[in-house]
Amino acid sequence: MSSERDRRRMLRDAHKAEHKRAEWDLLGLDREQLDDLLDHVEERLADTDCDHTLRHSRAWADAWSVPWSPLEAGLLANGAGCDCEVLANVDPDERV
Repeated sequence: MSSERDRRRMLRDAHKAEHKRAEWDLLGLDREQLDDLLDHVEERLADTDCDHTLRHSRAWADAWSVPWSPLEAGLLANGAGCDCEVLANVDPDERV
């Protein structure tokens, strides 16, 4: 009985790990870049309310020469349609 439970746990953990890898792949950012993006957006939103766009995320991408179209697609796929949702939904290490 314990071995069946262990097997299910192993399968569940493997599924979660694969899901997390897929989220990271969609973003196209490494950990350092993502941390920098999140810090940038958080700093900007501390001064102003979210205007329900990704303008701060796009400004970060432009400043660091990160191609916007793939990043935008990755953000949207991860549930971030605006900058405040970037902070709430995007970090794959904090999800699942």
